[in-house]
Order: sequence, then C-alpha cells, then structure tokens
Amino acid sequence: MKQRSIFDLNNEQEYTWKSKHIKFFLELPNIGPATVEKIIDINPDIDHWNRDYVADRLSNYKKFLNQLPEEIPKLEDLDDEIVVNFKEDRYPKILNQMQKGKPLLLWFKGNLNLDIGLAVVGSRKIIPETQSVVEHFIKSFKKKDVSIVSGLANGVDESAHLSALENNLKTIAVLPSSLDNILPHSNKNLAYEIVENGGLLVTEYEPGSPRKPENSNYIARNRIQAGLSKLVFIAQSSIPGGTMTTAKFALDFQKLLAVYRSGENFDIEEYKGNKYLLSKIDENFDYKILKFTKKQIEIFQNKLALADFSVTEDMDKILEAY
Repeated sequence: MKQRSIFDLNNEQEYTWKSKHIKFFLELPNIGPATVEKIIDINPDIDHWNRDYVADRLSNYKKFLNQLPEEIPKLEDLDDEIVVNFKEDRYPKILNQMQKGKPLLLWFKGNLNLDIGLAVVGSRKIIPETQSVVEHFIKSFKKKDVSIVSGLANGVDESAHLSALENNLKTIAVLPSSLDNILPHSNKNLAYEIVENGGLLVTEYEPGSPRKPENSNYIARNRIQAGLSKLVFIAQSSIPGGTMTTAKFALDFQKLLAVYRSGENFDIEEYKGNKYLLSKIDENFDYKILKFTKKQIEIFQNKLALADFSVTEDMDKILEAY
C-alpha cells in the first residue's frame, strides 16, 4: 500500500497557483488539462508542492511520479493584462459550465466582462442567402444584452462580427492562433475594430506560437465558441464541415442549437449540414455523422431533431431565450 499523508492538502491549503504554474504543467509531456486540474485540486498551494503526495492520488501512480517535477522551477510571470486562468474571478464564468475541455488559460485583448454569448457560425464560402439571414438574425438582437461569438474566419464568421458592430452589439472573436498572429490576415483590421468597440479577442495560444496553426486548433477554437454561448446558431454548413464540429460541441455541452432552414434551396450542398441537424429523429436517423455516444443517442431519441430551433420560423422563441 502506498504511503498516505496524515492530512488532505486540498482541505488544509490555500490556493496559490498562478497562470505561469498552470502553463508550466500544461507543457509537461503526457499530462493533459484534465489532469492539471486534478493536480491543482490535490495540491492547491504551489509553494508547498509535494510530488509524491500528488502522484499518490492520481490514477496511475508510477506514470505520474516520473512525469511530475520533484520541485517547481523558477518561472517567469505571465502578463495579467493579456492572460487569464480558470481560477480567476475575471475568467468567463460560463466556461466553467463546460462538461469537459474547458480552457485553463486564455490569452485575450479587450473586454472580459461581456454579456452572455450567442454564437453565430458557418461556412467560409458564404452564399448570398446566408449573408442576408445572418444580418437579419443579428439585427433581431439589437436591443438584447448579448455578445455575438464567432471565429473571425471569412464568410459567416466575418459577417456575424460585422453585423454585431453595425447593430451596436459587443462581439467576441475566438482565434485559432495567437494574438500576435491574427488569422486570417484579411480580418486583422476587423479584429482591431472589435476591441475598439468594447469587444474581445480570445485564444488558447500564447504569443510566439507557430504561425501556421494545426488543424486541431480550429476544432479546439470551435469548442470555446460553443462554451462561451448560451445558444449556437448554425447559419450554413455542408457535410463534412468545420461548422459541424461547433454544432457537435453545442450538443455535447447541452447548449441550445438553432439552425437556418432554407426554403427552395434546402437541398443544396451548402445546406446539407443544416438539413441534417433539422432532420426528424427516427429509426433511420444516422447518428454516426457526428459520432454520438450511446448515452447521447438515448437522450436524442426523445427529441424531434438535433436542433432546438429552426431559423427563421422559431425566432420569437429564440429571442425569449435571451
């Protein structure tokens, strides 16, 4: 039997971790964010770090005993003006509601104290019909206390941010890259305008990160978009498509999901994702497209469709949610 401490550190210690410590542990090999969060719970006072004690309380003692540092090295402080961690009061509270994968560190520029999020996302190759729908959808929230969340990409994201600014709504751009490498470069001025108008740029990637983001960065970005929002609006999506990952995260996090239903163009390639999310759930419904778990499938079988709302038919109900 492994030796146990005579008291539990998580009951006796005060929390003293800083962003620099979280960053250090996140960069250790084979230790993910969920494990870092557990480590913090086990040993809240970083000034009294006890590797053996922490490893003893993790599921794989030998693995973590070898991976964790015996002592915490001297670390350079991170700039609180541009980084926030999940334990701070400044951290967006809604992200703590994420059932899994919440970002432990966020680099930001702008206003962290924004209204509840409404994500508006979709394809980069936006068609005129979708452009009009996005503009009218966001205009409907002109007098609501909401912040429009999107990813600064060309197409639907760009239209969402611009429409928010035109209607005097705050907007949040979640980036797949660092603040010193705003992508796409064509939307750099839009990013500055978002901040100048009281909005927010936010990212998981620190300054100096690789200039070309990994594909996984975009998927990770999509989960934060969903996490920051009470409702996610899918304006235009094909299958497969990156937008569908945002819809999947919305469903994973039990967020409200609204999807645009086109009239005469409902069967075109650009709206195949929309059609899927709005399709009736029956014995022939294909759950494999978004790789749902058995538990999720059991829940979805009680729904008419994956989407909670159809845009524009259910706009009154959507507005009531805010």
